[in-house]
Amino acid sequence: MVAAFLRSASPYVTIAQAKTSSGDRLHLMGDLVKNSFHTDFKQGGSLTFLLKDPEGATVTVRHLGERPANMGEATQVVAIGGMQGSEFVSKELLLKCPSKYEGKRVRAPSPSDRCR
Repeated sequence: MVAAFLRSASPYVTIAQAKTSSGDRLHLMGDLVKNSFHTDFKQGGSLTFLLKDPEGATVTVRHLGERPANMGEATQVVAIGGMQGSEFVSKELLLKCPSKYEGKRVRAPSPSDRCR
């Protein structure tokens, strides 16, 4: 059972680590470079985009699954897959999108707001 767990464990890696690692279950997390994604119909409708990791490196990600509906709203992406040549090829994407509550500030009540 321990051996099965270790085989299925999938580490988070940077782009530099992904380039020197083998396997197709690596988790590559980073910021989605805005306006860099498009559907490549020559490659079977795959989605490609640029991902920038926390160390500042960028890589092209080719996603072979369905394009997530909220891809245009995503700010961060975890691509699960592995390197194939100079691209990171993923079969699964996890997206982080800004919350509708993010960035809204609520003004603290002032003494003049109190009911009399």
